[in-house]
Amino acid sequence: MHITWTGRGAAAGVLLGLGGTIAGATAAGGHLGIALLLLAFYAVAALVAFLWSGGRGDVAAILRVQGDERQRSIDRDATAIAGLAMAGAAVGGAIYEAAVDAGPGGFGVIAAVGGISYAIAVALLRNRR
Repeated sequence: MHITWTGRGAAAGVLLGLGGTIAGATAAGGHLGIALLLLAFYAVAALVAFLWSGGRGDVAAILRVQGDERQRSIDRDATAIAGLAMAGAAVGGAIYEAAVDAGPGGFGVIAAVGGISYAIAVALLRNRR
């Protein structure tokens, strides 16, 4: 079986790569038990993504980084909804941190990165369309 980054291995590879990085950083921070649990979690998630992407249907096509226009639209809309949820969590966390610690902390940085990248994306996409 040949696995390519544009085929079944794409989602699994990303999960293994980023999950391994998160587990490694957790281990470097002195939390070996949690790091091993994270590594196991991401390995199982990568296996599920790999197996699921071999099937038929919308999710399989999205996981294979393929799909027709409707499936790419589903992926784009789901990404936008996830981005809004993460932005809301970042802003809410920044407000909470500012209220209890006199500074927005890491949540504020994430909210700022999201806001700035959104403004840049709107400016660039407006000129392209």
